[in-house]
Amino acid sequence: MLTKHKKKRFSRVLATLLAAMPLLAQAAMESLDEESLSQVTGTGLAIGFEDFRWLVKPTSYFEQVGSDPVGDTTLQRGDLRWYGVNISGAGPGGFHWDESGGNFGTPCDASSLGCPRGGLIADFAPHDNPYLLRAFSPRGVSYEGTIINSDPDNPDKTIYEYLAPSAQPDYTFSFWGELEVGRSGNNNNLAVGTGDLLKTQTIIRGNAANSAFRLFQFTQPGNETFAILYHSHLKGDFRFSAAQQTGSASDDVGEPVRFDAQEGLHFKNVDAYVPLGQLYYQALTLNTVPSQDGNFILEIPRIPDVPTHTAVHDHFYSLVVPDSTDAGYITARAALLTQTPGATPTHTVDDAYFVTHGHSRWGDWYPCRGLGCPAISTTPSPSRNAYNDTSDGIFFRKCESCDDFDAFAYMITAVDIRTGTNEYSCPGGNNCGNYTPRGGIGSVADRYYRQAVNCNASNGSDYQCGYGGSYSIDSGPDYTTVNKVNPSTFFGVSGGSNLPVIRTDVANIGDARIEGLQVNYLKFTSYGAGN
Repeated sequence: MLTKHKKKRFSRVLATLLAAMPLLAQAAMESLDEESLSQVTGTGLAIGFEDFRWLVKPTSYFEQVGSDPVGDTTLQRGDLRWYGVNISGAGPGGFHWDESGGNFGTPCDASSLGCPRGGLIADFAPHDNPYLLRAFSPRGVSYEGTIINSDPDNPDKTIYEYLAPSAQPDYTFSFWGELEVGRSGNNNNLAVGTGDLLKTQTIIRGNAANSAFRLFQFTQPGNETFAILYHSHLKGDFRFSAAQQTGSASDDVGEPVRFDAQEGLHFKNVDAYVPLGQLYYQALTLNTVPSQDGNFILEIPRIPDVPTHTAVHDHFYSLVVPDSTDAGYITARAALLTQTPGATPTHTVDDAYFVTHGHSRWGDWYPCRGLGCPAISTTPSPSRNAYNDTSDGIFFRKCESCDDFDAFAYMITAVDIRTGTNEYSCPGGNNCGNYTPRGGIGSVADRYYRQAVNCNASNGSDYQCGYGGSYSIDSGPDYTTVNKVNPSTFFGVSGGSNLPVIRTDVANIGDARIEGLQVNYLKFTSYGAGN
């Protein structure tokens, strides 16, 4: 805790620091003198950024250089380059990477996913919610299950952490890239010995508030090494595209282009929390590859075994019921109910669960069915995505000058892999009114599609003709049939050649989610070509 006097001193120093950190778009950094630094008190260093923007020139790049394969492999060398990386505003007013007319680039609207570079971010990290860098001694559990830092006045171990603000405005993070395959020249002159090129752009509009990066000493006996923890929390919209805009296309190395304003793969309303490592007993560690100079191993060692390390196991899994065959399933379901509006959880989930277990939600529709969930409505759910929805979920979209395409999809198949249950179950089946499953193996329907435009579950089916909610493609005049090979024939199901499709410029494939994501073990090893 800071005393009143220390708070005043810390406020003065913080103001000095913020004043010494100019707007990056307008001035250069200023140095801090020893006298100013000597006056810093409190528990950390607060770093604020207002009217912030970070831009890399569109022709400047980060590069990953491949190696020519050796031996009998048929692979080709591949190089990757990422150009024009930027963090900028997500509001109106932005630019493409072409830097036309001596300006930042051709103007575009950065409030959309079609504009890669925006303006200033007014409150990227304001003075009352800054980035925080500090030394800290939090309570925790060691690899062997003992309590660490049980006495706050006499801590055992100290960590260093870098914390993002708890809330941030959305901003744009983007880059354009090159994938070059079969390069024959060296990388000192990219214009010589060029291979085959694919140019792409990646745009993310969102923020990473509540993310955390920590450094500490790992506590596994015999492996007390330098350790890293990174908890990534990303919210926003994502787009990956490759279509270049007509009239500005280029296959020259390093030449910025304008990409089509709408083409590509889109993920809307993403909420992804991925915890890589936990304090003291699980961590990201770095090591060298034996007899492989320049290569490395990035590893998250396994969580301690359950029989001998109960304290660690219980802290990580945060079980709401005694350890049993279904304990993990019950705990994950209780956690989901805790975050479902209108649900009535039967168990209380420990706060540690939401730190140790991640999730990835793509789209804002999260169906909840069964005990504890809100009552099932017999009317069509308004939250299911339309086939051409561009406001939510995962969808593919054509380029502006391209023709519409024919989209096809099977009906959802529900899978329950728990012991004693059927591997496949029909999502509605005979209880789905005019929905008729096609094909099947024995008495269990396998994969399905339907030609009717609407499926309203007029008989009050709990499943409403789809797993978790009503199903309606509502394609109107876009619904048609075409004489193409029916994909069901590839799965051993007989059928005609008239395929029901939707002729569209957008194909929304719905929402998806992973709940209770746990990272128990991970190992990444880099190797040179031919190894």
